Amino acid sequence: MKFAEEYKKSLKHIEAEEPLDLYFYRVISFLFIKIILPFPITPNQISIAALVMGVISAFFYSFGSKEAFLFAAAFYAIYYLFDLSDGQVARLKNNGTKLGRIIDGIADYVTHLAIYIGLGIGIGNNLNTWLLVIAALISLMVQVILFDFYRNRYLEYIVGEVNLFGDDLKQFQQEYEELKSARGKLTEKTIYILYLKYLGVQQLFISKTAKEQKIKKFDSVDFLKRNKLIIRLWSFMGSSLHITLLIVMSVLNHIDLYLYGILIFINIYAVLMVVLQALTDSKTKSAEKDAV
Repeated sequence: MKFAEEYKKSLKHIEAEEPLDLYFYRVISFLFIKIILPFPITPNQISIAALVMGVISAFFYSFGSKEAFLFAAAFYAIYYLFDLSDGQVARLKNNGTKLGRIIDGIADYVTHLAIYIGLGIGIGNNLNTWLLVIAALISLMVQVILFDFYRNRYLEYIVGEVNLFGDDLKQFQQEYEELKSARGKLTEKTIYILYLKYLGVQQLFISKTAKEQKIKKFDSVDFLKRNKLIIRLWSFMGSSLHITLLIVMSVLNHIDLYLYGILIFINIYAVLMVVLQALTDSKTKSAEKDAV
């Protein structure tokens, strides 16, 4: 199999990939997994390794020195390499599991929570610093969840198999109820509880939008035509942008610019995108009209 074809096979859906991921990060992670693919390494092991790298990064951020920020940036970059690699390995080896998806989500959640705690300690550890860090963390969560929601909605019209968090939440709740009756499996039960909390946070931010989208369905052809460019614009505020900004600002020893960038510039961009998306949706032909 040619390199390009195998690379495409390792991706979920090219149409909705973030540009930084598609043309840079995932290329690097693909080269990495080409090296480790012959070995009996599982996606879950890579996810756990990613979590370890993320926590180490957070530990270095807590020191607050220029040298420590460099180490933090390096471990954060390794974390993201592993975070992208687990899914690519699962797709190439065809050995992905629901539990693996949960572990990957928890690793991401714990890593970023730990990093922001590390940042709060490292850049001042006072009330003003913590208010800034918490505001930036909330902004980051909203920005990424908005992008994920509209990306999933876009993919729903392409492949018809992506649900909008709510269905995932119900599915994993049912699986957890079944798991509760089983004896033992404490680790698995704990992982499910943490992931259900993670999905609950996602749904909290987008529940109103999700309900609206379940009611209103668009004509597929018109929807995809009008949203092809917009989904690319949404992708510029995905997780790869935030990770890149933090790595670059850490190297430059300007964590403050990273935090204010999220709070001001990316939030302004997010508001503009919400307005643009609303205008586009208002002009998109509905499925009901198309059927008449």
